[in-house]
Amino acid sequence: MKKTFLIYIIRTFLLLLLATGCQSEKGHKLKVNLGGEPQTLDPRKAKDLQSQTVVQMCFDGLTRMDPQDRPQLAVAERLEISSDGKIYTFYLRDCSWSNGEKVTADDFAYAWKKSLSPNFPSDRAFQLYPIKNAESVKKGQLPVEDLGIKVLDAKTLQVELERPTHYFLELAALPICFPIHQKTDEMNSHWADEAATYICNGPFTPKEWRHSDSFEVVKNGLYWDASHVQLDGIQLVMVSEDTEFKMYEKKELDWAGSPLSVLPLDALSQLRQRKEFHSKPFLATYFFNTNTNKAPFNHPLMRKAFGLSINRQEIIDHVLQGKQIAATGLVPPAMGLQDAPYFKDGDIDKAKSSFNQALKEQGLSLKDLPRIVLLYITSEKNNLIAQAVQAQWTSALGVDVRIEPMERKTFYDRLTKKDFQIAIGSWTADFNDPLNFLEIFKDKKVGSNHTSWENPKYEALLNQALTLSDFEERRKILQESESLLIDEMAIIPLFHYTMLYLASERVRDVAVSTTGSVDFKWAFIVKGE
Repeated sequence: MKKTFLIYIIRTFLLLLLATGCQSEKGHKLKVNLGGEPQTLDPRKAKDLQSQTVVQMCFDGLTRMDPQDRPQLAVAERLEISSDGKIYTFYLRDCSWSNGEKVTADDFAYAWKKSLSPNFPSDRAFQLYPIKNAESVKKGQLPVEDLGIKVLDAKTLQVELERPTHYFLELAALPICFPIHQKTDEMNSHWADEAATYICNGPFTPKEWRHSDSFEVVKNGLYWDASHVQLDGIQLVMVSEDTEFKMYEKKELDWAGSPLSVLPLDALSQLRQRKEFHSKPFLATYFFNTNTNKAPFNHPLMRKAFGLSINRQEIIDHVLQGKQIAATGLVPPAMGLQDAPYFKDGDIDKAKSSFNQALKEQGLSLKDLPRIVLLYITSEKNNLIAQAVQAQWTSALGVDVRIEPMERKTFYDRLTKKDFQIAIGSWTADFNDPLNFLEIFKDKKVGSNHTSWENPKYEALLNQALTLSDFEERRKILQESESLLIDEMAIIPLFHYTMLYLASERVRDVAVSTTGSVDFKWAFIVKGE
């Protein structure tokens, strides 16, 4: 009897020890590298990954994507959708801003209407275009009063769409759809520039922002779902990829690599053997923007020559080594749009033919061709890609190519001003639909379209796709539009990403999406690991 009781005591003790060893540890903050200074923390203007990541920490929309990549109600407690799928009525739960005031339907309506104002600089405003008359309002063709947005009362927002949009609840989870504290925005248009003036409604709130150095957020005690936020805060540093990896190895960071950074290419083969190494599909594409208004890329055959002369698989195998997919289109294969490659990878013969024809049609010789300058953001990966492509272009076409690395802010300034010939670019899906990739080149005035390219037929095809409910018919129309974009080579696709990252084994439940977002709302740190 005594022996049995002793065994019971020992087993109980071991079970308690095991249980306490797996408890989430309070009082500890996650440490992550942001990679660089966010361009802006105004949700209406956020377009780079750094900005969107921080904004997502600090804000909540009507919906929020859960760890399984599904939209769930967030600020909206209840939702009604009309039988025709065009009218969404959101009933808001009782929740507060970080200054203690209540979040209202007016805060959402104000934010969306401001983003769609013709003169307001919001590159992602097109994500609101499913709303009735939104595109016409943004283009100044209709007054803002004609928007399909109604505030029925302080806690009820009604949204009318142009047509049924199956991914609208995913759109509602994006930064462009976050509310803005109207009083703050009207009193101080620069409220998002400093931690002290930042008003938000999400899981975390800024504590300290040391520009170009670090950003710290702490748990927002006024958040409506604060009971499910287990982290006390997150310390975000802004260091290079090389420094990030060194800090991770010294256990000074809990995360390294995708989606905010990249792992050292020369260390990948060894890192793959480690338990904390992770690989995940990524709905994102790396490409080159061509400036279709500037020589020599104002000629479609010249753009095609440069695109066809790149050997993508060679770059993936010998430079990237991350099992990326060679891209002959813009839309990732996982979205099921492309039946076959739009062109042959590394087609040197056709590249030379297109190049010579382009010179002939412009009355130029090789020596008359302006020097080609490729712009990119300074990083190990971008530098290696630029060097590889530079060598391939010189070998295949005999052109003089200069590569020009620069810091992030300067690079985006150049892109915005269209002050470039050819420059790196990328796009990550905001929602799982090919239209999200294709519509960024629908209009040359869209802020995300740096190529200055547009085509009436391309625009008509995308508009037609919006009206179709039959899946296969819609897919064929979108495929035709992608084929047109690639045939004119407004962009030169290189590869589709794969996320590769290291995550400390003590960190659990970080939600990493195939759309490239990372959400720390549910994350916690395991005690004793």
